[in-house]
Amino acid sequence: MCIILVYQDMPCHVRALTNANDDGSYTIIINARLSHEMQKSAVLHELMHIKGNDFEAEIQADLLEKMMHTCALDANVDDFQFYVAG
Repeated sequence: MCIILVYQDMPCHVRALTNANDDGSYTIIINARLSHEMQKSAVLHELMHIKGNDFEAEIQADLLEKMMHTCALDANVDDFQFYVAG
């Protein structure tokens, strides 16, 4: 699975956003204002959404987020190919 990482200044309360692309890849937009550790945590969180196929889920986004925050992050990054957009 292809993941494109984009670093962009965003409001501090937004850690990362993910977009499912038409070609089956995903773009994760990461807040460039965050520390490196917070950025890594945000990417792992977004990977869990991708791995869980949450973009196809019919659960409301706020409920899905609450469920995600109660689970331990367990993403196997070997399943993903990363590209950093520059």
